[in-house]
Amino acid sequence: MKKTIIATLILAAAVGAAHAQSRNGERAEDAYRRGYDEGFERGYQKGLEEAERRARAASVPPPPPAPLPPRTGPIHVTGAFYGTSSRNCDATRQLSRRANGKASYSFEVTNEICGDPAHGDRKSLEVTYRCGEIVKTASANEHRTIYLDCR
Repeated sequence: MKKTIIATLILAAAVGAAHAQSRNGERAEDAYRRGYDEGFERGYQKGLEEAERRARAASVPPPPPAPLPPRTGPIHVTGAFYGTSSRNCDATRQLSRRANGKASYSFEVTNEICGDPAHGDRKSLEVTYRCGEIVKTASANEHRTIYLDCR
């Protein structure tokens, strides 16, 4: 019985050794390593391709173009009143002649605009004007400088 067990072990060792050789004479460890490396490379390439596909699918579209700013242009006075809330004069015509068509215009507010509509009271000039499509206002008290600007 001892001989049978020994013979079986020898046979198993021989089969194991023979089995350790692959079909083309390669050792089992080398075949395992080659299979691992090839499988890793295939998986790595597949991962790169998947990442590229996802990147193309998830690409963010460019932002919409910024809205164009309103068109500007030279000063165009649409209204000007000099005086107090109860006593004033319409200075639109006088101011339009001076400022219209300019990019900016400034001057000192005095009674020369259209006389003294409220003698002895503190007066101011209120101006509404356009710069292209943009409507602006400006005001200044008597003996101060008013600035109209479309730049």
